[in-house]
Amino acid sequence: MRVPWPPDFPDVIIHTDVRARDAHPAYVAAKSGDADAAVQLVIDLINPTALESLCVLAAADAVLILPVTAEEAAGFNAIPDALADHLAGALAKPAALGEIVQTNKVGHTRAKAFQRLVTPPTFDGYVVSGANYLLVDDHVGLGGTLANLRGHVELNGGHVIGMTALTESRDGRCISLRPATLNMLWEKHGEALDELWQAQFGYGIDCLTEVEAQILCRQPTVDAIEDFLAQAAVEARRRGVEAAIGSKGQDA
Repeated sequence: MRVPWPPDFPDVIIHTDVRARDAHPAYVAAKSGDADAAVQLVIDLINPTALESLCVLAAADAVLILPVTAEEAAGFNAIPDALADHLAGALAKPAALGEIVQTNKVGHTRAKAFQRLVTPPTFDGYVVSGANYLLVDDHVGLGGTLANLRGHVELNGGHVIGMTALTESRDGRCISLRPATLNMLWEKHGEALDELWQAQFGYGIDCLTEVEAQILCRQPTVDAIEDFLAQAAVEARRRGVEAAIGSKGQDA
């Protein structure tokens, strides 16, 4: 589940680029669960300017630093925990390690856009009511993982003040849906797309990320979108990943 974006939600704060991350000798081990490698990766790649922005973002109120805790195809991804722990020391804020966890495997690494859309991550865990949260991930692409984690926090009484990630895909930092993009989506696909998204995913198109919405804006019709979703669900199941939707015409 997700919630709509407020008009002033900040961009995801990014520390480095994918090329530098991929070239780092500790990256593969860190992505596969090596905690020491993840710590070294974070120490070497964390950006001082980004850290200053995070200090400003988290300065006003007590903040909990919450990483995406997920088991991936290659194993446990140790990078978000390492980044969250490092930020906890740098910002003098507590890290909520292991308190909220991803409950499914989605196989998003290097997956195509529609395959990511049909395999949304789900989360479970205790949210401190009224607390402010800074969300942490290793990478932001379409933004669905961070958007879903934000939904879990906000729907359970917390408040997400911002997000940070080590790296991004192109324009991934621009996570909150822009009003102009939402208007474009309504003009092109209208209520039919909103109803499809409500039926398949449980939330409306006003909860999409900016990158997700732009992808849907580029599709010719709602029928084409539904076909792409159905095809992606079939492919996801072939890879052993459970999809959130069925074949075309079936309920979620």
